[in-house]
Amino acid sequence: MRPPVECPQCHAAATYALGKPYCPRCGWNREAAEKRTRQILRAMPLLVVAFDAPLIIWILTGHAQLSTLTLLFLLALSPALLMVLVVRSTYMKVSAAPAAAGATPGAAPAAAASGAPNEAVAKTYALLLELPRPRPVRMSRRGKTAAIILTVAMLGFAAMLVVIAGVQWSKWRKHAAADPQIWVFSVLLVGVTLTALAMQRGLARERRLLSEGEVALARVGRQWYMKNGSNIQYEFATPTGETIKGRANDFSRQLFEGMTVPVFYDAQNPRRKTALCGSFYEVEMPGQS
Repeated sequence: MRPPVECPQCHAAATYALGKPYCPRCGWNREAAEKRTRQILRAMPLLVVAFDAPLIIWILTGHAQLSTLTLLFLLALSPALLMVLVVRSTYMKVSAAPAAAGATPGAAPAAAASGAPNEAVAKTYALLLELPRPRPVRMSRRGKTAAIILTVAMLGFAAMLVVIAGVQWSKWRKHAAADPQIWVFSVLLVGVTLTALAMQRGLARERRLLSEGEVALARVGRQWYMKNGSNIQYEFATPTGETIKGRANDFSRQLFEGMTVPVFYDAQNPRRKTALCGSFYEVEMPGQS
Protein backbone atom coordinates (compact mmCIF):
# COMPACT_ATOMS: atom_id res chain seq x y z
CA MET A 1 0.00 0.00 0.00
CA ARG A 2 1.44 3.34 -1.03
CA PRO A 3 1.68 6.01 1.67
CA PRO A 4 -0.47 9.16 1.42
CA VAL A 5 1.45 12.04 -0.12
CA GLU A 6 1.01 15.74 0.57
CA CYS A 7 1.75 18.21 -2.21
CA PRO A 8 4.78 20.28 -1.15
CA GLN A 9 3.41 23.37 -2.91
CA CYS A 10 -0.25 23.67 -1.93
CA HIS A 11 -0.47 20.97 0.80
CA ALA A 12 -3.39 19.28 -0.93
CA ALA A 13 -3.64 15.49 -0.97
CA ALA A 14 -1.78 14.16 -3.98
CA THR A 15 -3.19 11.52 -6.33
CA TYR A 16 -1.39 8.47 -7.71
CA ALA A 17 -1.39 7.86 -11.45
CA LEU A 18 0.03 4.41 -12.25
CA GLY A 19 2.41 4.64 -9.30
CA LYS A 20 3.41 8.30 -9.77
CA PRO A 21 1.98 10.93 -7.40
CA TYR A 22 0.84 14.29 -8.71
CA CYS A 23 -1.29 17.14 -7.47
CA PRO A 24 -4.53 17.67 -9.45
CA ARG A 25 -4.90 21.06 -7.75
CA CYS A 26 -1.66 22.86 -8.61
CA GLY A 27 -0.01 20.43 -11.06
CA TRP A 28 2.97 19.40 -8.93
CA ASN A 29 4.80 16.41 -10.47
CA ARG A 30 2.29 16.29 -13.33
CA GLU A 31 5.01 15.93 -15.96
CA ALA A 32 6.42 12.80 -14.30
CA ALA A 33 2.98 11.19 -14.00
CA GLU A 34 2.16 12.06 -17.61
CA LYS A 35 5.48 10.65 -18.78
CA ARG A 36 4.80 7.35 -16.97
CA THR A 37 1.39 6.92 -18.62
CA ARG A 38 2.87 7.69 -22.06
CA GLN A 39 5.53 5.03 -21.55
CA ILE A 40 2.93 2.42 -20.61
CA LEU A 41 0.79 3.36 -23.58
CA ARG A 42 3.77 2.76 -25.86
CA ALA A 43 4.18 -0.69 -24.30
CA MET A 44 0.57 -1.67 -25.05
CA PRO A 45 1.40 -3.45 -28.33
CA LEU A 46 3.68 -5.81 -26.41
CA LEU A 47 0.85 -6.50 -23.97
CA VAL A 48 -1.50 -7.33 -26.84
CA VAL A 49 1.08 -9.69 -28.36
CA ALA A 50 1.54 -11.42 -25.00
CA PHE A 51 -2.19 -12.04 -24.66
CA ASP A 52 -2.54 -13.05 -28.30
CA ALA A 53 0.33 -15.55 -28.17
CA PRO A 54 -1.86 -18.53 -27.05
CA LEU A 55 -4.30 -17.82 -29.88
CA ILE A 56 -1.55 -17.61 -32.47
CA ILE A 57 0.07 -20.83 -31.26
CA TRP A 58 -3.30 -22.59 -31.25
CA ILE A 59 -3.90 -21.61 -34.88
CA LEU A 60 -0.39 -22.54 -36.04
CA THR A 61 -0.69 -26.00 -34.51
CA GLY A 62 -3.78 -26.69 -36.61
CA HIS A 63 -6.47 -26.25 -33.97
CA ALA A 64 -8.95 -24.08 -35.85
CA GLN A 65 -12.30 -24.87 -34.18
CA LEU A 66 -14.48 -21.77 -34.34
CA SER A 67 -15.68 -21.94 -30.72
CA THR A 68 -12.17 -22.30 -29.35
CA LEU A 69 -10.82 -19.54 -31.57
CA THR A 70 -13.60 -17.19 -30.46
CA LEU A 71 -12.95 -17.91 -26.79
CA LEU A 72 -9.21 -17.42 -27.13
CA PHE A 73 -9.71 -14.22 -29.13
CA LEU A 74 -11.93 -12.72 -26.44
CA LEU A 75 -9.52 -13.89 -23.75
CA ALA A 76 -6.60 -12.25 -25.53
CA LEU A 77 -8.37 -9.03 -26.45
CA SER A 78 -10.31 -8.18 -23.28
CA PRO A 79 -7.42 -7.57 -20.81
CA ALA A 80 -5.49 -5.56 -23.36
CA LEU A 81 -8.50 -3.35 -24.18
CA LEU A 82 -9.26 -2.91 -20.50
CA MET A 83 -5.68 -1.87 -19.81
CA VAL A 84 -5.71 0.57 -22.73
CA LEU A 85 -8.91 2.18 -21.46
CA VAL A 86 -7.54 2.48 -17.92
CA VAL A 87 -4.24 3.98 -19.03
CA ARG A 88 -5.87 6.35 -21.51
CA SER A 89 -8.36 7.60 -18.92
CA THR A 90 -5.51 8.08 -16.45
CA TYR A 91 -3.48 9.92 -19.08
CA MET A 92 -6.36 12.24 -19.92
CA LYS A 93 -6.98 12.88 -16.22
CA VAL A 94 -3.33 13.76 -15.59
CA SER A 95 -3.17 15.91 -18.72
CA ALA A 96 -6.23 17.84 -17.53
CA ALA A 97 -4.44 18.85 -14.33
CA PRO A 98 -3.09 22.41 -14.30
CA ALA A 99 0.54 23.03 -15.10
CA ALA A 100 2.83 23.28 -12.11
CA ALA A 101 2.89 26.82 -10.81
CA GLY A 102 5.83 28.46 -9.11
CA ALA A 103 3.57 30.39 -6.78
CA THR A 104 -0.01 29.45 -5.95
CA PRO A 105 -2.37 30.78 -3.30
CA GLY A 106 -1.68 29.07 -0.01
CA ALA A 107 1.64 27.61 -1.18
CA ALA A 108 4.45 27.24 1.33
CA PRO A 109 7.43 29.30 0.02
CA ALA A 110 10.06 27.40 2.01
CA ALA A 111 8.86 23.99 0.92
CA ALA A 112 8.46 25.03 -2.71
CA ALA A 113 11.90 26.60 -2.82
CA SER A 114 13.71 23.62 -1.32
CA GLY A 115 11.58 20.91 -2.90
CA ALA A 116 11.09 19.31 0.52
CA PRO A 117 8.07 17.06 1.17
CA ASN A 118 6.54 19.64 3.52
CA GLU A 119 7.29 22.89 5.31
CA ALA A 120 8.63 21.22 8.46
CA VAL A 121 11.13 19.18 6.44
CA ALA A 122 12.11 22.31 4.50
CA LYS A 123 13.00 24.04 7.77
CA THR A 124 15.09 21.02 8.77
CA TYR A 125 16.94 21.18 5.45
CA ALA A 126 17.69 24.88 6.02
CA LEU A 127 19.02 24.18 9.52
CA LEU A 128 21.25 21.40 8.21
CA LEU A 129 22.92 23.80 5.82
CA GLU A 130 23.67 26.21 8.67
CA LEU A 131 24.90 23.77 11.33
CA PRO A 132 28.62 24.14 12.13
CA ARG A 133 30.90 21.12 11.95
CA PRO A 134 31.33 18.73 13.62
CA ARG A 135 27.58 18.18 13.64
CA PRO A 136 26.10 16.15 16.52
CA VAL A 137 25.16 12.74 15.10
CA ARG A 138 23.32 9.79 16.59
CA MET A 139 22.04 6.50 15.27
CA SER A 140 18.39 6.69 14.31
CA ARG A 141 15.76 4.38 15.76
CA ARG A 142 15.52 2.53 12.45
CA GLY A 143 19.31 2.30 12.31
CA LYS A 144 19.50 0.83 15.82
CA THR A 145 16.86 -1.77 14.99
CA ALA A 146 18.59 -2.76 11.74
CA ALA A 147 22.02 -2.88 13.42
CA ILE A 148 20.74 -5.13 16.22
CA ILE A 149 19.02 -7.51 13.80
CA LEU A 150 22.06 -7.74 11.53
CA THR A 151 24.46 -8.21 14.45
CA VAL A 152 22.40 -10.98 16.04
CA ALA A 153 21.94 -12.73 12.69
CA MET A 154 25.63 -12.60 11.79
CA LEU A 155 26.78 -13.69 15.28
CA GLY A 156 24.35 -16.61 15.21
CA PHE A 157 25.47 -17.66 11.75
CA ALA A 158 29.14 -17.32 12.73
CA ALA A 159 28.59 -19.38 15.90
CA MET A 160 26.93 -22.12 13.85
CA LEU A 161 29.85 -22.18 11.44
CA VAL A 162 32.38 -22.35 14.29
CA VAL A 163 30.59 -25.32 15.86
CA ILE A 164 30.34 -27.19 12.55
CA ALA A 165 33.97 -26.43 11.67
CA GLY A 166 35.04 -27.63 15.14
CA VAL A 167 33.20 -30.93 14.67
CA GLN A 168 34.75 -31.42 11.26
CA TRP A 169 38.20 -30.60 12.65
CA SER A 170 37.77 -33.23 15.39
CA LYS A 171 36.88 -35.83 12.76
CA TRP A 172 39.90 -34.88 10.71
CA ARG A 173 42.28 -35.26 13.64
CA LYS A 174 40.71 -38.56 14.68
CA HIS A 175 40.68 -40.22 11.29
CA ALA A 176 43.66 -38.37 9.78
CA ALA A 177 41.51 -37.67 6.72
CA ALA A 178 40.53 -34.15 5.84
CA ASP A 179 36.84 -33.61 5.12
CA PRO A 180 36.36 -31.16 2.25
CA GLN A 181 33.39 -29.64 4.10
CA ILE A 182 35.68 -28.11 6.72
CA TRP A 183 37.17 -25.84 4.07
CA VAL A 184 33.70 -24.77 2.92
CA PHE A 185 32.70 -23.78 6.46
CA SER A 186 36.04 -22.08 7.01
CA VAL A 187 35.60 -19.98 3.86
CA LEU A 188 32.06 -19.08 4.95
CA LEU A 189 33.34 -18.04 8.38
CA VAL A 190 36.00 -15.84 6.81
CA GLY A 191 33.33 -14.33 4.54
CA VAL A 192 31.08 -13.51 7.50
CA THR A 193 34.01 -11.90 9.32
CA LEU A 194 34.95 -9.77 6.31
CA THR A 195 31.31 -8.76 5.82
CA ALA A 196 31.04 -7.68 9.46
CA LEU A 197 34.23 -5.63 9.15
CA ALA A 198 32.98 -4.01 5.93
CA MET A 199 29.67 -3.12 7.58
CA GLN A 200 31.45 -1.62 10.59
CA ARG A 201 33.68 0.40 8.29
CA GLY A 202 30.70 1.57 6.26
CA LEU A 203 28.82 2.71 9.36
CA ALA A 204 31.88 4.56 10.63
CA ARG A 205 32.29 6.33 7.29
CA GLU A 206 28.59 7.21 7.21
CA ARG A 207 28.77 8.71 10.69
CA ARG A 208 31.89 10.66 9.77
CA LEU A 209 30.26 12.08 6.64
CA LEU A 210 27.18 13.27 8.54
CA SER A 211 29.35 14.82 11.23
CA GLU A 212 32.15 16.45 9.26
CA GLY A 213 31.31 16.17 5.56
CA GLU A 214 30.04 18.78 3.17
CA VAL A 215 26.27 18.90 2.67
CA ALA A 216 24.38 19.57 -0.54
CA LEU A 217 20.72 19.52 -1.48
CA ALA A 218 20.59 16.93 -4.25
CA ARG A 219 17.75 16.82 -6.76
CA VAL A 220 15.78 13.61 -7.05
CA GLY A 221 15.75 12.63 -10.70
CA ARG A 222 13.94 9.31 -10.40
CA GLN A 223 11.86 7.45 -7.83
CA TRP A 224 10.55 3.90 -7.87
CA TYR A 225 9.01 1.40 -5.49
CA MET A 226 10.57 -1.91 -4.60
CA LYS A 227 9.17 -4.75 -2.51
CA ASN A 228 10.56 -3.40 0.76
CA GLY A 229 10.34 0.33 0.22
CA SER A 230 11.05 3.31 -1.98
CA ASN A 231 14.27 4.07 -3.86
CA ILE A 232 15.54 7.27 -5.42
CA GLN A 233 18.20 8.36 -7.86
CA TYR A 234 19.66 11.80 -7.19
CA GLU A 235 22.35 14.17 -8.37
CA PHE A 236 24.08 17.28 -7.07
CA ALA A 237 26.86 19.62 -8.11
CA THR A 238 29.98 20.31 -6.05
CA PRO A 239 31.46 23.82 -5.72
CA THR A 240 33.99 22.84 -8.40
CA GLY A 241 31.19 22.15 -10.88
CA GLU A 242 31.43 18.34 -10.78
CA THR A 243 28.09 16.54 -11.05
CA ILE A 244 27.73 13.57 -8.71
CA LYS A 245 24.99 10.97 -9.09
CA GLY A 246 23.89 8.33 -6.63
CA ARG A 247 21.10 6.07 -5.44
CA ALA A 248 19.63 5.55 -2.00
CA ASN A 249 16.78 3.94 -0.13
CA ASP A 250 14.14 6.42 0.92
CA PHE A 251 12.95 5.12 4.26
CA SER A 252 10.69 8.16 4.67
CA ARG A 253 8.80 7.33 1.44
CA GLN A 254 8.19 11.04 0.93
CA LEU A 255 10.62 11.83 -1.88
CA PHE A 256 9.65 11.97 -5.56
CA GLU A 257 11.01 13.39 -8.81
CA GLY A 258 11.90 17.06 -8.56
CA MET A 259 12.27 17.11 -4.79
CA THR A 260 15.52 17.62 -2.93
CA VAL A 261 17.31 15.51 -0.33
CA PRO A 262 20.35 16.35 1.83
CA VAL A 263 23.47 14.45 0.80
CA PHE A 264 26.67 14.47 2.86
CA TYR A 265 29.92 13.97 0.97
CA ASP A 266 33.68 14.08 1.30
CA ALA A 267 35.06 17.32 -0.14
CA GLN A 268 38.25 15.53 -1.24
CA ASN A 269 36.35 12.68 -2.86
CA PRO A 270 32.70 13.63 -3.52
CA ARG A 271 31.88 10.10 -4.66
CA ARG A 272 32.07 9.13 -1.01
CA LYS A 273 28.58 10.21 -0.11
CA THR A 274 25.47 9.23 1.78
CA ALA A 275 21.92 10.53 1.43
CA LEU A 276 20.19 11.40 4.68
CA CYS A 277 17.00 9.57 3.68
CA GLY A 278 18.84 6.23 3.56
CA SER A 279 21.29 6.69 6.43
CA PHE A 280 21.44 4.67 9.63
CA TYR A 281 22.29 7.93 11.40
CA GLU A 282 20.59 11.27 11.87
CA VAL A 283 21.81 14.73 12.74
CA GLU A 284 20.70 16.03 16.12
CA MET A 285 18.98 19.31 15.45
CA PRO A 286 19.01 22.16 17.99
CA GLY A 287 16.36 21.62 20.64
CA GLN A 288 16.25 17.83 20.19
CA SER A 289 17.04 15.69 23.21
